[in-house]
Amino acid sequence: MINRSLNILIILLVLITVGTETYTYWLMKIRPWQPDSPVGRIIFYYSFFTVLSNICLAISSAFLVINPKANSQLFRIIRLDGLVGVLITAIVYNAVLRGIHKPPTPILQMANESLHLIVPALGLLSWLIYGPYPRIDRKTVVLACIPLMIYGGYIFIRGHITGQYPYPFINVIRIGYEKAIINAGMLLGLFIVLAFILWLIERVRIKYI
Repeated sequence: MINRSLNILIILLVLITVGTETYTYWLMKIRPWQPDSPVGRIIFYYSFFTVLSNICLAISSAFLVINPKANSQLFRIIRLDGLVGVLITAIVYNAVLRGIHKPPTPILQMANESLHLIVPALGLLSWLIYGPYPRIDRKTVVLACIPLMIYGGYIFIRGHITGQYPYPFINVIRIGYEKAIINAGMLLGLFIVLAFILWLIERVRIKYI
C-alpha cells in the first residue's frame, strides 16, 4: 500500500509540476532566449532532459501502480531511463547549473525544486525500498542508452536549425561542436556508469537485504 501511494505521489508531483510549467510557458515568455511563440516555447520546454527524465520516472511509476511486479522489457527500459535520468538531473543541476539558473517566480521556483530534487529523491527512495528487483541487466542498460542517443541527436539537429539549446554545456553556438559533443559523450558515459551502479546496488539488495 505504501509503495503504491509513493508511486502515485510521484505521478501527481510530475503532473502538477510539468503541467504548471507548461501552462506558464504557454502564456508568457519569461526568458529572453525563449522562443517567441507559445508552440515554440512548449517544444523547447519539452526538449529539456530534466522534463523528459521526470516524465519517464512518472510513466514507470504508473506501470507499478497498475502492476507492482511489472517486468516487461519496455518497463525495464523506461524504469532505468527514469531512475538514472533523474539522478543525472539532480547531480548536474546542483553541481553545475544551480548557480546560473534562477526561476523568476515563486511558483516556478517550487516547480524547479520539485523536478530537480524532490521527485528524484522520491524516485530513488521508492526504488531502493520497494524495487521491484531484479530489473537491471546488460541488455536493459544497452537498450536504455538508445533513447538517450536519440535525444542527443534531436537536440543537436534542432539546435542547428533554431539556434536554441537547452543547456550551456551542449550549446554549439557558445562552445563549438567539438566540446559540445564531448560533453554529450561524457553524459552518456555518466549514464552508463550510474546504470551499472544501480545494477550493483540491486544485486546487493537482492542478496543481503
